[in-house]
Amino acid sequence: MPYSAGDAAKGASLFKTRCAQCHTLGAGEPHKVGPNLHGVFGRKTGQAEGFSYTSANVNKGITWDENTLFDYLENPKKYIPGTKMAFAGLKKEKERNDLIAHLKEACVDAKGQNALELNQHSALKIFVHKPIKDARMDPQALSSLFATTYNPDPNTRKRAELQIRALSKEEGMLPAVMQIIGAEAVDQSVRQACAVWLKNRVERDYVVGSDSQKTDQSPVSAADRAALKSGLLQLLSTAHSRPIRLQLASVLRSMIFRDFPQEWPHYLENTVALLSSQNPQEVYAGLIATVEPIKAFRYRSTSTNLEAITGATFPLLLQIGQRLVANPGTVMAPEFLHLVFQSYKNAALTALLPSQMTTESIVPWGRLMLEMINLPVSLPGMDEETMEKHEWWKAKKWAYASLNLLFSRYGNPSQMPPSLAKRYKPFAEQFATTFAPEILKVYLQQADLYVTQKAWLSKRAMYFIGQFFCECVKPKATWQLLKPHFENLVSSFAFPQLCFTTEKQELWRDDTNEYLRRTFEEYDDYQSGISTATSFLLTLAKTRTPTTFMPILSFIQNMLTLETTLPEQRFGALNMVVCLSSVIMAHPVVKKDIDVFLINNVIPLLSSEVGYLRAAAAEVVGALEQRFVTWKTPEQLAAAYNAIIKAMDDPETPVRVHASLALAEMLRHTYVKDAVKLIIGKVIQTYLELAELTELDTLSSTMETFVTLYAEELLPVSAQLTSRLANTYMRYVQDVINLEGAEEPSSDAVEASENKMYALAALLKTIGTIVTAMDGSPEIMAQLQQILIPVILITLQHSLIDVLDHALDLVDSLTYNMKAISPDMWPIFEQMYKLFKNNVVDFLDEMLPSLDNFMSYGKEVFLARPDYREMIVDMFEVSMASQHLGEADRVNACQLIEAFLLNLRHTVDDKLPRIVTIAMKQLDTPPKTRSLRLANLNILINSILYNAPLTFQIIEGLSPGFSRSVFDTWFKSMNEPGGLPRVHDMKLSIMALCALLELDESAIPPSLKEGWASIIPAVLAVFKQLPEAVAQRKKLQEELQEEDDEELEDDEDALLLNHDDEGEDVYDEDTAIRDVMARETERLQQNVEKLAAEGDVIPDDESVMSDEDIEEELGYISPLDSVDPYMAFKNALTTFQAKNSSGYQVAATSLNMDQQVFLTEVMRQAEQKEAEVAAAGQM
Repeated sequence: MPYSAGDAAKGASLFKTRCAQCHTLGAGEPHKVGPNLHGVFGRKTGQAEGFSYTSANVNKGITWDENTLFDYLENPKKYIPGTKMAFAGLKKEKERNDLIAHLKEACVDAKGQNALELNQHSALKIFVHKPIKDARMDPQALSSLFATTYNPDPNTRKRAELQIRALSKEEGMLPAVMQIIGAEAVDQSVRQACAVWLKNRVERDYVVGSDSQKTDQSPVSAADRAALKSGLLQLLSTAHSRPIRLQLASVLRSMIFRDFPQEWPHYLENTVALLSSQNPQEVYAGLIATVEPIKAFRYRSTSTNLEAITGATFPLLLQIGQRLVANPGTVMAPEFLHLVFQSYKNAALTALLPSQMTTESIVPWGRLMLEMINLPVSLPGMDEETMEKHEWWKAKKWAYASLNLLFSRYGNPSQMPPSLAKRYKPFAEQFATTFAPEILKVYLQQADLYVTQKAWLSKRAMYFIGQFFCECVKPKATWQLLKPHFENLVSSFAFPQLCFTTEKQELWRDDTNEYLRRTFEEYDDYQSGISTATSFLLTLAKTRTPTTFMPILSFIQNMLTLETTLPEQRFGALNMVVCLSSVIMAHPVVKKDIDVFLINNVIPLLSSEVGYLRAAAAEVVGALEQRFVTWKTPEQLAAAYNAIIKAMDDPETPVRVHASLALAEMLRHTYVKDAVKLIIGKVIQTYLELAELTELDTLSSTMETFVTLYAEELLPVSAQLTSRLANTYMRYVQDVINLEGAEEPSSDAVEASENKMYALAALLKTIGTIVTAMDGSPEIMAQLQQILIPVILITLQHSLIDVLDHALDLVDSLTYNMKAISPDMWPIFEQMYKLFKNNVVDFLDEMLPSLDNFMSYGKEVFLARPDYREMIVDMFEVSMASQHLGEADRVNACQLIEAFLLNLRHTVDDKLPRIVTIAMKQLDTPPKTRSLRLANLNILINSILYNAPLTFQIIEGLSPGFSRSVFDTWFKSMNEPGGLPRVHDMKLSIMALCALLELDESAIPPSLKEGWASIIPAVLAVFKQLPEAVAQRKKLQEELQEEDDEELEDDEDALLLNHDDEGEDVYDEDTAIRDVMARETERLQQNVEKLAAEGDVIPDDESVMSDEDIEEELGYISPLDSVDPYMAFKNALTTFQAKNSSGYQVAATSLNMDQQVFLTEVMRQAEQKEAEVAAAGQM
């Protein structure tokens, strides 16, 4: 179903609760975990500037519009297999429509977004100056029509949108729109709406050559393309509005990507003319005309277009940059420099062009970038947030980014992967010895100016400087230059960023929850000073350990012990310990005495008068205990434990939080474990209070440790504990529901709801731990079930996708542990079905264990409820037919219907025709993956086991004689090694073959009679493989049981303790990983390019996995588990002989000597098992 207009206000709420954690929307805002989404409409996948995408995103190649986003947002990982986006998707169509409506409004700079609804189906262009023959294309009339799209009356607005959509296919529309965009007298919002319309029209339908056969839209005509090429650069040079220029730049990129150079031979000539102009607006247009084609071709490493573009324009860009840096007061200087350096960085993004590697190029460009960085910028009266977004600092950012890229990717020979060294080693060696030292010198100067408060640096500048310092640590050439400065950089550059700031003080005083949230997030925020400082400290300590580590520790020790140290500095020293905890606990010398350090320098601070020092001290204890502190005396451990327990009663919330987390890390000590057992009720109470107060998911997650460890002690209060967690969950869910229903939620409310979603997941995980821990106590489980049914139902009813998997895990645990389905649980089954039908088909994998339990332990209800039986079959049918699901999802559907047939044998004859028919259709076009081929075959085998005569009747009714084909496929899998890879597959085939042996001779299809004698050899072939499969499964189960909880690996080997700092480059694990990734990337790229050159279809993920191994499913419990196949086969042979003596005689005499011997052995085992069963029955 395609996109339809949604509610943008509700979409804004959805974005803030589901998306804002990872994405920003505004122009110029930074990327987060995911890319900034500004300008996403009309952009191709994997093209957001400055963001590192997976190859899956880059290679997807679709253009984002309402319909592609609508499909993508339903399930990102299925739409783009291999994407690193962790979002599960929005299953409700309305939610996707609402979110897209909001994105359409928020992803461009002004209110012209509404025009996006009009322009997605547009497509035409002619010369701007060509007379307009169609009265409907009169610019004035069109301008009024676009203005109507802002009318407050939705019906009026919709009519205007429909008129524009209809006109979009008419020739003449596009040049008329261009005239409106260029008319300064027209209202700004109308012109911007036209610009957005133009961008989407071009990006969607500007098709050339063979592409025109691949679109269902009306392609732009040749005349219209010529008109646009004739007028676009001029339109760019006269556009004074930045939002409009951004839209026109996107138009230009789309056109260049398809038309340059063959269809636009004069493009570079026109661009050079603009760059050479004395008119600033024309120069600006020329810069846009340079950077956009570079963006278009930056990922095509084999294309010659980049060389042509840079060869024609870069000499002029260099001149422009040199002139502006020398005269920074020039009009639009920062905007121009921004584009100059952006062009350079994008041109070098994936490959350094030969022209960029020459001395004639790298020297003047490098000098220009360094001059840009050294250029003093004065922005009086601006706050820091505004300065961060100023064009001067954007220009500086691109200069920093370009220099860092040159060094890290192309100019650092010691860290360069072999695949890059083949092309860049000579350049890298020269760059590292001649130019990298100059960069380092300038960066050191900038750091010094910042430290001495003589200059301000943006967060991005600080990040790039810190990253460059890190890169300089490993190569011996740059390390020798950095080495004399490292102690000063630690104390003056890194340390101040870890100290307690005025901003932190305000949060501590006014909003402790926000203080805590930032505390836990700032290490992962690459733009934060904490992250920059941590990266630098860790790189020094891990890479140049002999030289750097002890001086850093001495600095920390001094800051903690000197009486003159200020509290905020002491906080910074404690922060440094947290940052370096992994290195501290990996160093063999330091680790031995860390308990003394804690007792002397950290534990006393847990009694400090300064609250934030108490919190930091508790955090240090937790960070070091996470890596297993060894206490030399019981008294020391007791002192630390008592201090942490006392801190859990601290009046300051952050102190209590960090103390609680530290206590969880100390539980590996027997003394602490036993001591906590005596106060476990109070400890859990503290955790509950803190979790409710702060909504930190880490608290709820850590609570699982206590629940698991003290299950027996918590048994009497488990229902009370679960009830409290459930009440908190229900309250949070109601908050989220209220927010989604609000028209205009406040930003504070949205942020609170976003945090609640994480807390909801943590709460469900903790509840799940309690349920698992209480297994074995039916009375308690019954109480927990009644408490949790409302929790599960509200989650399913409101489709809380982000926590749905945890809720379904709860259903699985409750139904499995109880081994029965209470009447109150069946509404959950019904709600799961409703949820599945409400576009949540891709959650069948998570639903499958619970559905299996409902059928296994609720057979009587299924027998009494035909509607329940229909629900299962419908879920199977929908999953097998859905075009949105992959083959892995269909495997789940096959397993669902297999459980249905095994659990409800002889009671669902009316459903068998539909089941068999669907399975037979899969044989017409065999699935790509081995998993689905086997799962589908198992359905047919299950159908034979369920009711062989009816199954043969259905198959023969579909196609006479087709039973033979099914048998051939089945028998082939039984006779080839690994054809039936799991114990369940083998037992299923044995039991189905036994069912065939027990058939009356009259029930055997004529097409199968001739080969009926081969059943016994087939069974024997499976029996030969069965013991090895059983042994392998038992081994896997034992290995699983023997696995201890994963512990942090000892990082001692990661420290370069004996490294010669004077004469060696450092080649560590990170460098090795970079090598592997570079080689793999090169291999994949070569394969794709080879396939593309040969005209072959590039294989998808499922084709690649077609021969994957199928592993034992240790958690899968089947009704066949209790069946002994040896006894079943013996009984089946006896029945075969009695019912079909002639057939039995033929089968017996057809066995060769080896088969006869093996048959005797199988019979011996069957008799032995019968004797064991008989003996057990007499006991």
